[in-house]
Amino acid sequence: MRKQNTDLTNLGQNRSARLHTLLISGLVICCGLLPKVSAAQEDSILPLGTYRLEMIMATIARLPLFGNSKSASKSVSLVEIRREESGFVQTHQVCDFRVLDDFRMIKMVFPDKFVSAMAKHTYPILIEKDAEGWRYRADLGVERIGYRTDLPDGKLPIKMDDPSVYDWDGDGHPGATLKLSVPLLPDGELYVVQRGHSILSGRIVQPGKIEGGIEVRSFDQRVLGASPSFLNRSPDIEPNSKDSRFTLSSIPAGSNCESLRRAK
Repeated sequence: MRKQNTDLTNLGQNRSARLHTLLISGLVICCGLLPKVSAAQEDSILPLGTYRLEMIMATIARLPLFGNSKSASKSVSLVEIRREESGFVQTHQVCDFRVLDDFRMIKMVFPDKFVSAMAKHTYPILIEKDAEGWRYRADLGVERIGYRTDLPDGKLPIKMDDPSVYDWDGDGHPGATLKLSVPLLPDGELYVVQRGHSILSGRIVQPGKIEGGIEVRSFDQRVLGASPSFLNRSPDIEPNSKDSRFTLSSIPAGSNCESLRRAK
């Protein structure tokens, strides 16, 4: 009888051990699948591939001689979204850049060489699910135009012959060139340096489409020279994040800057 009780006890302990092992194994398997399920769900909401990024940047400018004016610029970029071990990564290349609302007395034009010189940017993007759906966030980082490095005090260069200033757009003039059309006067040019830092924050409104606002962390511009010379005055430009916005939309694979410019 004692042997029988011992055998029953051992049998119960063996069954309990096997059950415990199965439970642990099942938990390990389930936990191993969770990241894959999450990644698959994210990929279905934001499919990997090619996108069109449209950004409307609103500003309030105070120009000497011309007064105050609200303005907005529109950029269209070709975007590739891919997944790496760390998560989603986004790369964009600006294809078109133009002013939508010109100053009251002048018209500003971004030449083709200016647009072509804009750097290709790569940065991580954050996709998070909350009670309202899926959130999207992308920090575009700091972009410098017309000069290579920050001065020690963090200010923009103020002279054409500053060692950090160079012919950024390759048109024979220092810095970056913006063209101006002034009533009753010959067309003018501004030779500028710029520094900006923006963050895109929005929501996935449907698979492959995101809409949201642009948080402009900083924007600075300095006019180094101008033709005619009376335009050589640096405007005070204040970013207007409230009226700045973006749309990111999936487009067919194989799309390029030329196809985006034709479709505008």
